[in-house]
Amino acid sequence: MNKNTIAKFALLATAAAVSQAALAEDGRVNFVGEIVDAPCDVSPQATNLVVPLGKVSRTTLDGAVGKYSTPAQFELQLANCSVTAKGASVTFTGTADTINTDTLAIGIGELGSATGVAVELRDAAQKKIKLGAESPDYTLRAGTNNLKFGAVYVSTANTVTVGPANATAQFTVNYK
Repeated sequence: MNKNTIAKFALLATAAAVSQAALAEDGRVNFVGEIVDAPCDVSPQATNLVVPLGKVSRTTLDGAVGKYSTPAQFELQLANCSVTAKGASVTFTGTADTINTDTLAIGIGELGSATGVAVELRDAAQKKIKLGAESPDYTLRAGTNNLKFGAVYVSTANTVTVGPANATAQFTVNYK
């Protein structure tokens, strides 16, 4: 074989090896969502929201049932609302605390979680929203609407123990 043929084969083999490496799968990205018949879009930032409740001293909640931490504020953003969007309420669901079933249980499946405490959800006026019940109505306008809420730790027992105090809620927007 002549030098040109050998060089062409070498170049072809190198190109094949490089292209094979470029086509290797290193991972996946899953895109999830749903097309719905609703007057607004739930903003992607609201679908997996994290609300930090902070590091709360046990003494803030210990000693009596019904003691509260400082509220943490959060918003659910509704985007691209049409002119037909007049109002909405929000229903939060999740695993209820066994003592105060209006609130979210702490530490489902987490070892060493705090006890004697739950998470209470609140509306824009900081009034309690019972788990599974609709919030008060929010007035909607065309465009983007930020629905304001709050969350607090509430003691459900006289004695509160320390540990992670995480809870999870799902929400449903109910259009009026």
